[in-house]
Amino acid sequence: MAVLNGGDSVSDDSDLSDEAMGRPVAQAQAGQVPVQAKAAALGKTSVLAPPKRTSVKLRLADGSETDCRAGIHLARGAHRHTVFRDIPFSDDKARAIFDKATGQPDRFGLIYAVPGVEGPLAKDGLLGFASVQAGEHFLGTRTLIATLQTLNISQKLTGTLLGGKVAFRLVQAVRYWAKERGCAHLLVHVTNGENAEDADRFFWRCGMVTAGGNYVDTSP
Repeated sequence: MAVLNGGDSVSDDSDLSDEAMGRPVAQAQAGQVPVQAKAAALGKTSVLAPPKRTSVKLRLADGSETDCRAGIHLARGAHRHTVFRDIPFSDDKARAIFDKATGQPDRFGLIYAVPGVEGPLAKDGLLGFASVQAGEHFLGTRTLIATLQTLNISQKLTGTLLGGKVAFRLVQAVRYWAKERGCAHLLVHVTNGENAEDADRFFWRCGMVTAGGNYVDTSP
């Protein structure tokens, strides 16, 4: 388990904050001038096109059936790589998590990382998602704790720079989500089972520290 104190800073990047809450974001940032505009200013008639980059947008799941299907598709694939992969995956339970996130947004969150292009989300088009919930300590009161239940990245992005970017931005979005709801702590449960050491390094780099851990009984 990794833990982040609620007082830790959240990125003030307007791109992250606005996208995580589903608001539109300006495409151009201050000081960034398109190559074509620079060429025009210099009187040139043609320039080489800039390299194509995959843009990523973060937003809350919107409650549509399209979003639900994409989330279930990614969750099903990720389940195969957890320590609980021997347990049959339940579409109904996955849908229930989706319904809670879209129906009770103050306590449940489902943050999607999607391609930054217009149009409906394809079934396999989700880049990643984070499922988080806020609640009181089981023996405490009047203080909310945010728990990151799962952070899944598309298997197509495993081991890529884009996959790392998506994972990092999802963590930042979860921090923002927790701060907006006044959570005092953020906990992360890691049960991926296949690359636990990589996950540990990743969350340390995100500024989190270990507080206990998850143990699985492997005896017959």
